[in-house]
Amino acid sequence: MRRKRYKLTIEYDGSRYRGWQVQPSGRTIQGELIAALRAATGSADATCTGAGRTDAGVHALGQVAHTDLITRLEPADLCAAINEHLPADIHVLSVEPVSHTFDARRSAVARSYLYCIALRRSAFIKNYAWWVRSPLDLERMQSAGELLEGMHDFRSFAKPDPGVRSTRVMVEQVHIEQQGMLVLVRITASHFLWHMARAIVGTLVGVGSGQLSDDDVVAYLRSPSAEPLRNAAPAAGLYLERVYYKGEPRISTIAPILRLT
Repeated sequence: MRRKRYKLTIEYDGSRYRGWQVQPSGRTIQGELIAALRAATGSADATCTGAGRTDAGVHALGQVAHTDLITRLEPADLCAAINEHLPADIHVLSVEPVSHTFDARRSAVARSYLYCIALRRSAFIKNYAWWVRSPLDLERMQSAGELLEGMHDFRSFAKPDPGVRSTRVMVEQVHIEQQGMLVLVRITASHFLWHMARAIVGTLVGVGSGQLSDDDVVAYLRSPSAEPLRNAAPAAGLYLERVYYKGEPRISTIAPILRLT
């Protein structure tokens, strides 16, 4: 039998993990998924490649990975078999056969991250949202977010990464809306630099609370500054929402995993 390539769409609660990527020590999402793939198929060399690396504590509603497997299982049965070997906080939503030219990371044309901000204290949201005590002006936050749209140099919003050649990123949209006592920030971009999404959210909260202005945001784009990373939002409220491939329409509605009234 020949190896077939499969696209996996995965959701996970990142609270107990040290991020997506396999590390020498500590549990990771990729590590758990590889172990499940090997157990489900009996293939000792099975592995997978993700569309992006989420950090420790970051969640996913629609992470994508690809894997090459030799198996007689139909996609639905393969999906069920993988899930049987995964912990309860990681779940494969779907398994689809794809061309060998498909690459979860390189074939992606855009990603969206969703960030949840809580406007009140709650006993149930510590790992899933950031409670911001200061009142937030959402109109000011949206206005500042629109300044980030387009092609810009986001080096002020990213930790140095030796593997990254350019810090220029195309941000398609920054959208902010309130649902109950949650403020939801969706950022859709060609790709994301290390800690970029969290640094953007932290900066927008600074604008919404009156500590920063639109001029500060423009200044961060024009010249390097350590402020956005210093004020970065916590990992717990961040979700990799969707990975887009050629021809896929952008989703317009926001559906967070939690509600806060």
